[in-house]
Amino acid sequence: MEIDFTTPMTFYELLAIILAAIAIIIPIAQAVWKRWIITPKLNFLPTGRATLFFNQSGSYLRVDGVYEAENKPIAVKNISVTVTRKKDGQKLNLSWSSFISPVNQSMVGNYLQTTESAHPFRIEADSITSAFTEFGDPFDSFGKTFRSYTAPLFCKIPNMRKVDNCYEEVLQQYIASSDYTNARTRLEKEFFWEIGKYSIEIIAEYGKTSKLFQYNISVGEYDYSRLAENIDEALLSPLKSAYGIAWDYHAACVELHSK
Repeated sequence: MEIDFTTPMTFYELLAIILAAIAIIIPIAQAVWKRWIITPKLNFLPTGRATLFFNQSGSYLRVDGVYEAENKPIAVKNISVTVTRKKDGQKLNLSWSSFISPVNQSMVGNYLQTTESAHPFRIEADSITSAFTEFGDPFDSFGKTFRSYTAPLFCKIPNMRKVDNCYEEVLQQYIASSDYTNARTRLEKEFFWEIGKYSIEIIAEYGKTSKLFQYNISVGEYDYSRLAENIDEALLSPLKSAYGIAWDYHAACVELHSK
């Protein structure tokens, strides 16, 4: 087939060539844009509440919300939290420990939420994933210290249970002991949730980068009093278990405000 380059192209031939070129260039440009130019963006949309805890695991918290991936899929590798008590700058460093299911399940007339160990998760592009996350001490540093200074107190419980079947009588002896007083004094020093304002920094790691989300909370007198009751409950729960009595820990739900 011979091509005559001396013959000028008609308008429609030129238009066809331009449209064909555009059809080739557009997919290439889109691929370049998605692969090298556009970057993923991670957002966190909290429910506006944080739940504070204190027990034998120490002071920790739970933050409920959803994560949103914009532009590209995102694989979240780790989420950590730093809580700073504003009045003295004391910090509480925590890492994700478990996910709480946002769906309640009815079991024998009671509504329960299931949990699973925290793990990396993937969010598809331009979609959201629920992440009701409980943050705890990743190295159990508080737990190790707690077990060391409560060992002299807790080791007495089996013998006390054998000697006396009356919980109330044993309870009075138990809380009057010097071991109980010493352990409680140590716990009071470790208690983090004092009355006042706190800043919360949530750091989500994904890819080779991380995203910081900043919030404020306040602990009022009522929240403090409920959580402070757990100081005694942490020391009483082993004794209650020996007598088949249910534990009575309290949590505090506070408002989470964006900075």
